[in-house]
Amino acid sequence: MSNYSKIYFLFLAGSLLARETNSTSAIHGAFDVRIPTYDQEGRINWELQAKEVDTVKEGIYLAKEPKIFLLDEQRPATIARSNSGVFDTEKGVANGSEYLLVEGEGFEAIGRPWTFEEDRATSTNRLAFSEHGKIGFEEEIDSDFVKANGGEASNPSLDTEGNVSVFNDTEPEFSKDFPTTAYGDKIYLDDLGDGKKRFLLQKDVLIKMKDLESNTSEEGFTTISCDWAEILIGKDGNDSTFDSFGMISQIHALGNVKLIQPLRKSSADELKWTEDSAQVELLGSAKVFHKKWGEAQGEKIIISEKNGRAEVIGGNEGRSRVLLPALNKIKSE
Repeated sequence: MSNYSKIYFLFLAGSLLARETNSTSAIHGAFDVRIPTYDQEGRINWELQAKEVDTVKEGIYLAKEPKIFLLDEQRPATIARSNSGVFDTEKGVANGSEYLLVEGEGFEAIGRPWTFEEDRATSTNRLAFSEHGKIGFEEEIDSDFVKANGGEASNPSLDTEGNVSVFNDTEPEFSKDFPTTAYGDKIYLDDLGDGKKRFLLQKDVLIKMKDLESNTSEEGFTTISCDWAEILIGKDGNDSTFDSFGMISQIHALGNVKLIQPLRKSSADELKWTEDSAQVELLGSAKVFHKKWGEAQGEKIIISEKNGRAEVIGGNEGRSRVLLPALNKIKSE
């Protein structure tokens, strides 16, 4: 049998099995299962593959070694896998207590317990970790953001690996060392279509960005800690192209925000950054402390990535303002 015939046979068998799950019949100990699900236009939205599937109750199945294939433009854009999971393919939901590993264009994510929800009306999907998880992003944030324009290497003490639990006695590792990582007790991964993904992180959030261009032996990085954060990858709007897949385009942080960069520490109620603007906005009780120039504060602070200049706006309706010198102009003592 040719490879093409084998692929066609597997697809046909999977389609027949999908019809079976939508009937009153039950699956008992089916092996090497493939179950595609379809959107309102009859296209495959996501597909379940599993080494073995057993019936829990009518319409609900326990899958061993399941893989969830999420499609974008009819190609597998995201793959999630675990040791086990419970699936209701009619409702488009699933959950599991063991670690789920998610691989997508430009990122990897690990967490547990996990849930999956399909929105058939919009052909979008959501994966979530309800206790703790972490995400690795392939694309680094703008180097000027991380370096804070020529500052010294910064290597604050961080306990990002404190919550390690069991997945075959060991938490699964990323496939490589990512330049940007994010951590949170709760993480939601939303598929927005057209190559765009939204990552929502809640409680004890940490975003860590490496300085890949550092000339020192000590590894430098910038961190953002907060209570809630949203990270978008892929271009926002209708100008999304294939080249933008996997690229971080926006970061929005709320609640007890702390931004630590070389030579500079900042805090605020809210932080906004976009790739297009090339600047960081700190909003609400914003403060910037520089180790040589002291502290400035206001209701709004705008930090330019390109020249390190911080514009501080304070008072009602921004009537008072202070313009700090560009940080890259500061001479070493």
